[in-house]
Amino acid sequence: MEQADRYISFMNIDCYKHASDVIDSVLEVLKDDQYNNPFWDSFCAKIPQKYYENDSDEKVLYLVCSCVFYIEELFEESNHTIGLEMMKNCEYQCC
Repeated sequence: MEQADRYISFMNIDCYKHASDVIDSVLEVLKDDQYNNPFWDSFCAKIPQKYYENDSDEKVLYLVCSCVFYIEELFEESNHTIGLEMMKNCEYQCC
């Protein structure tokens, strides 16, 4: 397998997949009403339709990258360690 090249070309990095995994985890956490609030309602309203269609769209990555700290806080508060790892991976490789 070829090594990822995040500094120059983003070769071998599927940033859409990373961001989609993060959104999957966010939506999973938000099923619990104790973590939902107007910010997350607004966030969910901004999820591009292409995400739901499993169609690559850079807007999915832009949404995740623009909310890194909020998403990390959500995962920390909900003890969602898998989501936190996904967010850190997406942030490190793509944001």
